[in-house]
Amino acid sequence: MNKTKIVLTLILVMVLQPSCSTIDKSPPKDVPEDIRRIFIGTWEGEYVNNEGRTERTWIQKRSADGTYSIAFVHYTAKGVRKTKGRGKWWLEGDRFYEISPDVMKKPDVYQFEILSEDEIRFKSVEKDYEFIDKRVETFREPAFI
Repeated sequence: MNKTKIVLTLILVMVLQPSCSTIDKSPPKDVPEDIRRIFIGTWEGEYVNNEGRTERTWIQKRSADGTYSIAFVHYTAKGVRKTKGRGKWWLEGDRFYEISPDVMKKPDVYQFEILSEDEIRFKSVEKDYEFIDKRVETFREPAFI
């Protein structure tokens, strides 16, 4: 590649790069409101590994504005570790997305199956990870939150 092409390529990259940050990143509105509504509320879940051992449990509150708060309990060989987080969630087509921008660079993406108004099955599209969230009446804040 000659020097002129390299310079033109660099200029093009510099010109286009700032415009990329102005692209609308809001979730598409192609998901029916009655489906989206089901995800709103307070949910509990647990992840059980292939040996049948519970690795983590959580309680999560998803709000209508697309935000969530979550409290985890992790069970490890070293003991129990409790964490909490906040982030954003959304639906695109048949995918559920959630991200905690403080600790994640890209969102977790799941296929979902609505089993009932009170149960949703999630399966990661990137990892061997599957769980069912169950609706609970209220967000019982653990002592560590």
